[in-house]
Amino acid sequence: MPVRRITQTPAFFAISLGFLLLFQSALPGSGGAAWAQICDPNGSPPRFGCQWSLDLCDWVCPICDPYGTAPRPSCTWSSSLCNWVCNGYTGTEVTVSTTKGPTHDATVTLRMSALCTATGAGESCGGSFPVFSGMSASQKCQAIADAIANDCSSVGYVVSMNDCLGESTLVASNLSCPDTAFALGLSNDAGVFDETANGPMPDGETDRISGTLESCTPKPGTVGNLRTVEIPGGTDVRLTWDDTTDATDYVVFSDTSPNGVFSTVVGTASSGVTGFTLGTLSGNEYFLVAGRNSSCGIGPKH
Repeated sequence: MPVRRITQTPAFFAISLGFLLLFQSALPGSGGAAWAQICDPNGSPPRFGCQWSLDLCDWVCPICDPYGTAPRPSCTWSSSLCNWVCNGYTGTEVTVSTTKGPTHDATVTLRMSALCTATGAGESCGGSFPVFSGMSASQKCQAIADAIANDCSSVGYVVSMNDCLGESTLVASNLSCPDTAFALGLSNDAGVFDETANGPMPDGETDRISGTLESCTPKPGTVGNLRTVEIPGGTDVRLTWDDTTDATDYVVFSDTSPNGVFSTVVGTASSGVTGFTLGTLSGNEYFLVAGRNSSCGIGPKH
């Protein structure tokens, strides 16, 4: 329990050890001693802009009022995150699955928005791209991935999983502020943040957007002992690994650099025992594996 600082006029004796200061003084008529400890910050600030108060012995944070209008009517303002929280497309990771391509030509606007709780900096971006009648769901998914790379990478957003070719699905993340939830919206109207909540967009396409928060449970654990096994009589190799906790299946990622993002999905597997078979490689290629479940999505890549 915090103890307030005591100031007295009689002479006193002080000892300073690191951040701990103890004061002793004779209380008139008491014959005893009184001790008080100066309050030091108890850990990190709860969010940006907070200052430690010696008088209150607590963090004092500025009032966090909503900025702008809610991106969607169902959004609520979080005073702890100092940001909008929108069920459906807000998360520390946001998954976009295109389930139907456009039925006529149009322009799609992409918006991404966050207020980083670590720095207080706004991280908003936007871009647009054309779509056309007969465009496949995979092509539309890749167009979204390209827009994120071209228009939003400068503020920290990346595509951390690209399975547009296989499942018409991608996952977006914020590398510059990974602990803060962000919103991702798609629209045919530059004045609307998101039009995917009510079914098909005006151009006829359908996208399903879902966010995953850092607090989700259960999170897939980290896979271990990733290894390659040569398949006799051929040039193929099989990746195998030790299964992890809370994973319903596994996603295999590739990159041409050992220090890359590893966003490209080359396949999935039900377990590390059966593993995943790789065909003949055209050059240097590196692989990571992550567990996945429906509650928290993809776990750590390893």
